[in-house]
Amino acid sequence: MKVLKTNKDLQEVLQQIRSEKNRLGFVPTMGALHEGHINLVNKSIDENDISIVSVFVNPKQFNNVEDFEKYPNTVQSDINLLEKAGCDYLFLPDFNEVYTSAYQPVNIDLGAIDDVFEGPLRPGHFDGVVQVVNILFRLVQPDMAYFGLKDYQQCMVIKALRDQKYPKINLSLCPTVRAQSGLALSSRNKRLSDKGLEKAAFIYKALKTVNELKKHIEADDAVKYGAHILSTHHIEVEYFALANAETLQPSRKWLRSGKNVVLAAVWIEGVRLIDNIVF
Repeated sequence: MKVLKTNKDLQEVLQQIRSEKNRLGFVPTMGALHEGHINLVNKSIDENDISIVSVFVNPKQFNNVEDFEKYPNTVQSDINLLEKAGCDYLFLPDFNEVYTSAYQPVNIDLGAIDDVFEGPLRPGHFDGVVQVVNILFRLVQPDMAYFGLKDYQQCMVIKALRDQKYPKINLSLCPTVRAQSGLALSSRNKRLSDKGLEKAAFIYKALKTVNELKKHIEADDAVKYGAHILSTHHIEVEYFALANAETLQPSRKWLRSGKNVVLAAVWIEGVRLIDNIVF
């Protein structure tokens, strides 16, 4: 695997890839890689001739400075994992290579996606996501781009960016990779104690319970019961709600199969975790 640290190096590689008409897969990340990321990389390798992974911790999507400062830096471990997976290139830029002096913010219409759940709770977060993914899409111009559905609302934001600015890029939104306990893999899990990890496993159990109750009770009651499971295990619930999987608009009634998404944001040991289930 070759590590590229500048736009110049990246463009030289991309020129060669395009001249050889190779199909290009791209996995944008913020590092602190785990099996969930490697699953995306493996999918890209399987479906494309060449795969590029980017590692860039984007300060513009952190509405909390402390959260940004605590974000783990594991570059050498990330490189080792990517090499083991068989990735072709790692794009590892610094801030000035991404946000150059020519940087101009992009504006896209997120509709109501930014008005619910993470939107009001993390002001500016999705704008930061749009800015960095726009820059990376413009630089790399991949055939395929891979994202994990654990960040469900973020995936919808990226889909809106793709639809409005990069219609030729195919998005692959991949199922959440989970630990044996059911806990969604996340770089934030590293900040939890063993006891915190045990507690965090109840997030997915609560989500699954709502799905299992769909055939038996009203949606409102199922969602309340799911939230009750979390609170009985002393998990602070920021939100736990049913929404339309296509529009993200909250719903008090069950929707047709495949259109229900239950989204959760909770706090455990001072760490904010999100998860979801679609059914």
